[in-house]
Amino acid sequence: MRLIFFLLIATLGLYSCNNDLTTIGQDLINNGNHIEVQTTLLKETGTIKIDSFITSSGRYGSAITEMFMGRYEDQYSGVTTASPCFQIVPVSQPSINFRYLLDSVTFHFKVGKNIWGDTTETATPQTLSLYRLARLPEFRTDQNDYFYNRDSIPWGDKLATVSFIPKRMIMNQVYFKLEKDTLTEGMFAMMQNDDPIFRPNSNSEISYYKFINYFKGLAIQSGKDNNCLLSLEMIPDSLYMRFHYHNADQKYTYDLKLLSQRNEYQYFNVKNIPSTTYGFEALTEQTKEVKFTEHDMAIVQGLSGYMVKMVLPEPDVQSTYKTVVKAEIEIKPRVWASPEIAYPSTISVYYTNKINEIKGVAYNSTNNPITGKYVKTENNEEDRYIFDITDYYQTISRYSDSKDVRQLLLTIPNLTSSFNRMIIKDVPVLRVYYASYKD
Repeated sequence: MRLIFFLLIATLGLYSCNNDLTTIGQDLINNGNHIEVQTTLLKETGTIKIDSFITSSGRYGSAITEMFMGRYEDQYSGVTTASPCFQIVPVSQPSINFRYLLDSVTFHFKVGKNIWGDTTETATPQTLSLYRLARLPEFRTDQNDYFYNRDSIPWGDKLATVSFIPKRMIMNQVYFKLEKDTLTEGMFAMMQNDDPIFRPNSNSEISYYKFINYFKGLAIQSGKDNNCLLSLEMIPDSLYMRFHYHNADQKYTYDLKLLSQRNEYQYFNVKNIPSTTYGFEALTEQTKEVKFTEHDMAIVQGLSGYMVKMVLPEPDVQSTYKTVVKAEIEIKPRVWASPEIAYPSTISVYYTNKINEIKGVAYNSTNNPITGKYVKTENNEEDRYIFDITDYYQTISRYSDSKDVRQLLLTIPNLTSSFNRMIIKDVPVLRVYYASYKD
């Protein structure tokens, strides 16, 4: 069951109502009616793990602007590793005289705005290794020519390794230094010989297709002791291989930059080995669930694939004179003074079924997706997420006998591009305000 977020368009028919409780009490009292508040612990809450999700743009999608690399481990989500895979091409036809001598070859990358992990002064040095691809990644028709987080990378020869402290000032100056060997010296000689692979191909969708056939691409692998996940800017000026050469006392450079014209071969692999502390090793397929009550914990996290499933109780509206006027879910997360993993500001909501398929987005009456909003308090222990599900719950109470629409999945909005997470520390609470009308 693969997750394609931009295809999840399924709207319930919802109806509007007045949710302003500041006037409800007075209006109902004047009419001889009253408000009843029912508070329910949502004990049917647990953690699931989606099978796979897209990490590429496909043949015709928009360009990927960010990928991820590194490794992070803790007792909650286990071990998560990410490795990007991409292609570089000439940006111009080189004109290098045979008198010029190769000095060195470097590969430069720019860490994006997001870093998850220990970035303090005493942080563990992070090690990354640069590999050449053994072949071009292979498309699969059963995946609609997309690559997914579980798709392996065709690793070839290691080209270089670099280690650094994950501080922004330091990372801005970090690069790989490749050996002067058969590969780099051979490529430099091909530039001097005006080899056809460095000439654009006017009859191909990719200008430098001959070059890609020769040099299949690159991938970056994390060291086994790393404890940071890093975003990687996917733009040509931030990801490039540079040849440094000279003639007499004149120094020159020539760059091979990230392929931006077509990027269907670019994707990132993400692996997660669940933590055994909270029983998540049981999440071997998407149909599995670890109940909150087993370890008093549930987790929502991007990239690693964790979602929270909860089942709402049936609305108590058997009486003709009883209706839902407001409904909200409250979730209290675990909060740290200096968290290594950021909390999401909002949580997205989907409805699901008994086998945890993602059936559609849960909407309110204004056709906006339902979200949980983070509420900050002076006492961190009282921080919470509040989900206004009034319209959704009203629709369930009036028109739906299906249990599927009472089964919800919670995730961060950008599941495939963020490692942010919410860890639930208490059983979620549902508060429903009912108006009762007298005969």
